[in-house]
Amino acid sequence: MGGESVDQGADPAVEFEEQAKAAGLTLPERRRAPIGEVAAIVAVIILISVGIGAATGWMNLSPAGNGPPGLFGPEACSGQAGQRVALTGTLSADSEVLVSSSWTELTERFVGAYGSCVEITYTSSASSSGLGALSSGQAQFAVLTSAPTKSDLSQLPNATFVIPVGLTSVSVVYNVPGVSAAIQLNGSTLAAIYEGTITQWNNPSIAQLNPGLNLPANLPISVVYRSDPTPLNDAFTGFLSASSSRWNASIGQGNQVPWPSGVGEGSAVAAVNRVANESGAIGYVATGTTLQSPVGIAALEDLAGTFVSPTATAVANAAESAFNAGASTIENWTGASLLNAPGNDSYPLSYLSYLVVYHDLGRAFGPKLTLLAAQWEMTFLWWVLSDGGYVTAPLGLDQLPGSVVAPSQLAMEQVAYNGKSILETSEGAESGGETGQF
Repeated sequence: MGGESVDQGADPAVEFEEQAKAAGLTLPERRRAPIGEVAAIVAVIILISVGIGAATGWMNLSPAGNGPPGLFGPEACSGQAGQRVALTGTLSADSEVLVSSSWTELTERFVGAYGSCVEITYTSSASSSGLGALSSGQAQFAVLTSAPTKSDLSQLPNATFVIPVGLTSVSVVYNVPGVSAAIQLNGSTLAAIYEGTITQWNNPSIAQLNPGLNLPANLPISVVYRSDPTPLNDAFTGFLSASSSRWNASIGQGNQVPWPSGVGEGSAVAAVNRVANESGAIGYVATGTTLQSPVGIAALEDLAGTFVSPTATAVANAAESAFNAGASTIENWTGASLLNAPGNDSYPLSYLSYLVVYHDLGRAFGPKLTLLAAQWEMTFLWWVLSDGGYVTAPLGLDQLPGSVVAPSQLAMEQVAYNGKSILETSEGAESGGETGQF
């Protein structure tokens, strides 16, 4: 068409990789595969195509038949004799509404497409670590909105992978009448505001960061913080601690801290309403939270000295630059932090949510979890990591950059069932094989 020639000998895999790249999806490293692996490779391409189609709108995410997504070749639904596989995940009790609603949306889309095959429900873990239900065997995977500590993980009966699965950020919001441009702030100034040492919006420290901006005179700053334990507090106070030695020494970082000034609100809705209804107020919310006029969103200074707004691109830049700086290992991301991530245009108040899954599901759960159920679990979790962010970004769960997704996929490929990789377990597949790279 249009005088263009068609290369009849084009490599379909190469064409698919080009399509995936155009859609913003990073694929695992391609390698030559033995003939026995061809079926598994084709199945991988089918599911990733579904994800790209859902993202770009040219494919409807609905079942074409009775089979599962086909990523790793679990039995078709007809082979389940009409019996639903039941899985349970656990969300940490401090999960922000936008994160939990994103997982609800993801699950509804996946189960809606294959509702006769699998059912996925969630419980809220009462333990402080968010891992109680996983530890007791009541859940097969855990989603945490704060990184677990080594001590938390040591309480689990089996070894785990800790994998980043969501990308979110904290927006600093304010109500300053008469200011239309975004107010620029840095971490040390924010710390002084929350300490109660900067009390007026036209303070010289704020004015210096905002040359040419007409800040109102004699408008008191009214500080609003979250009084409930929330990962927002951990991220926000971590940013202040990294920016101010005085804050770090006197207040520190945590889901709950002894706030030195201001008014506490126990929910996102209450905090937003407080800022919206009080002239001069400042607070912080999960990026993507619905705001009403006259609330504005601050631009924060990154390590490169640039003032950055919490856009999806700037948040992804933070994750990518932290990864490039060597902040993680494939098996465990608990030491990774996106706060004040290096690199230009990296939003400094970004943070990860995490998936925690046992290395070997068969050995961890025994006969309580069948191989078929384990296959469905990993099919769902792979889909969430690889494609799910495309359909939940409007809800506040941003898509992870490819540099973070790729090592996380490698970790998922190592999850086993009684010593055999689940991602390669299928009818007729050789036992034990290599990872599912292609």
